[in-house]
Amino acid sequence: MNDTTCRIVSYPSELAAACPRIAVAIGVFDGVHIGHQAILGELRRLAVDSAAVPVVLFFDPHPRAVLTPEQAPPRLSSLDTKVCLLQDLGLRHLVCFPFTRELAELSPAEFLERYFFIPGLTVTAFCVGQNWRFGKGNSGNGALLAELGRARGVATSVVPSVRYGSDVVSSTRIRQAVAAGELDLARAMLGRPYSINGVVSHGRGVGGKVLKCPTANIVDHGLLLPPFGIYAARGRVGQRLLDGVVYIGDAPTIRHDGNPEVIVELHLFSFAADLYGKQIEVLFYRFLRPSMNFADTESLSAQIQRDIKAARLALLDE
Repeated sequence: MNDTTCRIVSYPSELAAACPRIAVAIGVFDGVHIGHQAILGELRRLAVDSAAVPVVLFFDPHPRAVLTPEQAPPRLSSLDTKVCLLQDLGLRHLVCFPFTRELAELSPAEFLERYFFIPGLTVTAFCVGQNWRFGKGNSGNGALLAELGRARGVATSVVPSVRYGSDVVSSTRIRQAVAAGELDLARAMLGRPYSINGVVSHGRGVGGKVLKCPTANIVDHGLLLPPFGIYAARGRVGQRLLDGVVYIGDAPTIRHDGNPEVIVELHLFSFAADLYGKQIEVLFYRFLRPSMNFADTESLSAQIQRDIKAARLALLDE
């Protein structure tokens, strides 16, 4: 396996043949923020020290989406984005562990015995964040993991939380920042601009035909959105990162059918290729103005041109 190949499996046992000695970081890793990156940096150190392959195990779906779906948090990153972010950090062996109600019933000891302490696989080290919990009723923590691992000759590193100013960096805090439109705070905690990704679908065609501003209608993102409004943004299309402006809202000037559906419309500057059906990532850089209801489409079109100019200026600093 070369350095650019990423292997993704469902269970640690599937790595045994290729990687008989592994060091494992365990968590959800939603967003792969700077706190997660500290854990992954420690993982790489443990792997080198114990002559093992570094492995990242993350649960999917989010445990709360299974146990308390009504309380499940919106995701900060899609599965594909999470994998790409981990790859960018040099991690090549990933375990996308299916989280189920049956798994949640296992005690901490049962979880480790069933999935890690198995024939053909040697775990040299565990690496987790200080707030990580596991096992039935979240009864296990880093200290218990260290105790259970010690009995098997496995080292455990519990990585302290990372702080940004007065805040502890966490996926929860980043969700709060994104929902409040605090994009600079979210960016600092993520270590990159907040983004969503989805598929470009056919919309009403109003952007190009009526407003003279063709847009890509982003659907199937399933991720947390910033507040309604206009943002200076970039779109990642394949390997290209293109400047643009994005609208999030319910298009009150255009839609009069009472449909409350929220839309995400991205206009890319100097780009005219067909994007329908393609995956695109939208990176949010700066809030420009709130969503507004205009008297007519002419007024809206004029404002869009002002938004484009403002976005171009904002992106010059990025």
